[in-house]
Amino acid sequence: MLSLLIIVTATIFVLPFAPTAGLFLRQRRALGPSPLSEAAYAPDHFARSLITKLRARLGLFAQPVTTVTEYRLDDELLFLIPASVRRPPAECATKMSYAFGDIVLPASIAFQREVACEGSLESGENGSYRALYAAATLHLNRNSTIIRWCHADVTLKISGGCRITGRASANETIEVDAPCLFVSMTAPTILAGDAQPRMRDATLPDPVSATMTEDRVVRGPVSLVAGTRLRGSVKARRRLEVGADSVIDGALVCEGEIIIGMRCVIWGPIIAEGDIHIAEGCEIGCLDRPTSVVGEDVEISVPAVIHGALHARQSGRIKENSSIIL
Repeated sequence: MLSLLIIVTATIFVLPFAPTAGLFLRQRRALGPSPLSEAAYAPDHFARSLITKLRARLGLFAQPVTTVTEYRLDDELLFLIPASVRRPPAECATKMSYAFGDIVLPASIAFQREVACEGSLESGENGSYRALYAAATLHLNRNSTIIRWCHADVTLKISGGCRITGRASANETIEVDAPCLFVSMTAPTILAGDAQPRMRDATLPDPVSATMTEDRVVRGPVSLVAGTRLRGSVKARRRLEVGADSVIDGALVCEGEIIIGMRCVIWGPIIAEGDIHIAEGCEIGCLDRPTSVVGEDVEISVPAVIHGALHARQSGRIKENSSIIL
């Protein structure tokens, strides 16, 4: 009798967990891998998804929009802004907005939804924005904050004092002034401060003139002297320093922090598990060889040029003055 009671009690206790247990017992191949689109990794993925959706739906309009109009798009209201209205009303801050021409947004207002335009877009000073898209030039005025993403099909201009907590991208150029806080920036050319590509006449080191011509893996800190010419990559532990006026045709990888001296040209990626500090006058990558700078905290002193992507796992900063002396 006691054993029967124990069996009944155990059955009642275990029965509710049977469906969950079946998930663990099911063969892994039955579940299969989750489909993941390669486009989701593109820096302009969210912007491209939004503008494609808007163009597809609003292209069905039979009549042109002549006044600011409310339109219901998939259970949410959308403000349509005609090309004749350059300065939309402050009410647009509460709903998604789509402009058919150039627009200038009001200052000191928090926009709670996405704003997209088919021309150039200029944000107001001290404004906060969920997401911004411009088919031409996107200009973030001083002390603007981007919460999720911003993208320009041509040029993204970021004035001093801006904060970008999500993705910032452009199809051609990002021009950013100091000071600026960021997490991620991607463009064929990123100009920090008053900078221009090929700021110095740097040439790739040939095997004869190069200081080193092979990859190096060092189980400790590495310090490359000023004027180093290296055709190859360097991987180090704890700390990696590159002296001023060096040219490196390769990658820099470190388990600790990486410090780049003034006026260096680095043609490969810079990857650190720790922080990355880049002094003024540096150029990273080139137009036909875009690269990446990835670190915990990424600090770049102006002027500087980066071709490709900047990503800070914790925080990134464009600053005026550098304290790096190498």
